[in-house]
Amino acid sequence: MALKSLQSKKLILFVALGLTVFILYLYFYVGAANFVEEIRQANLYYYTSAFLAFFMAAFFSAVTWHTLLEALGLKSSFRRVLFLTWSGYFLDATLPEPGWSGDISKAYMLSKKDNADAGKTIASVVGQKIIGMAVTIFILVVGFGLLSLNARLPQEVLIFFGILMAISVFSFLLVFYLSRSPRATKSLVNGLLIPVMSFFLRRRFDAAKFREEAEHFLTIFHEGIATLTERKRALLRPVAFYITSVVFDVSIVFFVFASLGYPIPVDKVLIVYALTGTLASIGVSFVGLTEIIMTTAYQVLSIPLAVSFSVTLLTRIVTLWFKLIAGYVTFQWASISIMIGKRRGEPSGKIDGGSAPTAGGP
Repeated sequence: MALKSLQSKKLILFVALGLTVFILYLYFYVGAANFVEEIRQANLYYYTSAFLAFFMAAFFSAVTWHTLLEALGLKSSFRRVLFLTWSGYFLDATLPEPGWSGDISKAYMLSKKDNADAGKTIASVVGQKIIGMAVTIFILVVGFGLLSLNARLPQEVLIFFGILMAISVFSFLLVFYLSRSPRATKSLVNGLLIPVMSFFLRRRFDAAKFREEAEHFLTIFHEGIATLTERKRALLRPVAFYITSVVFDVSIVFFVFASLGYPIPVDKVLIVYALTGTLASIGVSFVGLTEIIMTTAYQVLSIPLAVSFSVTLLTRIVTLWFKLIAGYVTFQWASISIMIGKRRGEPSGKIDGGSAPTAGGP
C-alpha cells in the first residue's frame, strides 16, 4: 500500500512539473492576454464535437484490437476489450516511454491464465502497434507532400522532416523485424534483458527459470504474429477499423480549429499529428514537452502563435487531460476487480464484473 502511495505521488509530481513548464511557456513566450482572447471566442458546438470524435476514436481502436484477438482465436467480450482500451490510456498519457505501457498493461489484464494466452494477446497488441506505425508513416508522407505543394519550406524544416521520416521508418522496421524474428528476440533476452535483470535483482532473480518462461512465451508470441501475417485477408478488417479510428483522432484537431474560427490547414494538421505520433513512439512524449513541440510546430508552419497555443491546449484537454482522468478511473477499477477476483478464486480474466468471455458480444 505504501509503495502504491509512493508511485501515485511520483506520478502527480511528474505531471505537475510538466504542467508548470507549459504554464511558464505560456506566460513568458505566448502572452496570457492573446491566449485568453482566443479561448473566449471558441465555439462550444465544434469543441464538444471534438470530445465525441475522441470517443469514436477510442471505440474503433477497441474494435481493431478485438478483431485481432478474434483472428488469433482468442475469445473475449467486446465490452471487456473496450474497458481495457480505456485502462491502457492512463499509462500512455503519463509515462514518458515508447507508447508500450498501455498496450502491455491491457494485454496483461486481459490474459493472466497462462503464457500461451499471454503470448497471443501480446501478439495482438503488437500487431495493432505495427498497423498504427505504418498508418503514421503514411500520414507523415501525405502531410509532407501536401505541405511541399502549398509552400516553399526552409532547408532546416526539410532536414528536420527527413530525420523524422527516417526515425519513423527505422522504428517501424525494428518492431516488425523483432516481431518476425525468433532468433533476434531470443538474442535480445539472453544478451541484454537477463544480464540487466540479474545485475539489478541479483539473488532474487532466477535466470534459468526466467529464460525458460521467456522462451515459451516468445514461441507462442511469434506463432501469433506469424498467424496474423499469413492471414492477410483477416487483416483487412482491423486495418480498416484502425484507419477509421485515426480519422476520428485527426478530426479532433479539425474540430478545435473550427471552434476557434480559424481556416483548417489540412496539410499542417497531418504533419503535426504525425510528428507527435512519431515522437510518442520513441518515448519523447510527456506533459509539458509535447505541448511545447505542438505549439512550436504550428508556429513554424506559419500559424499565428496565439492560435497555435490555443489549438494545442484545447486539443490536449481532449487527448490528454480527459484521457488521463477517464483512463485513471478505468485502470483503478480494473486493478481492484482483478484483486477481488483473486481473493474470491475467480478467473483472472474476469475483470469487468461481467460473465465469462464470449466472442463478439458485450
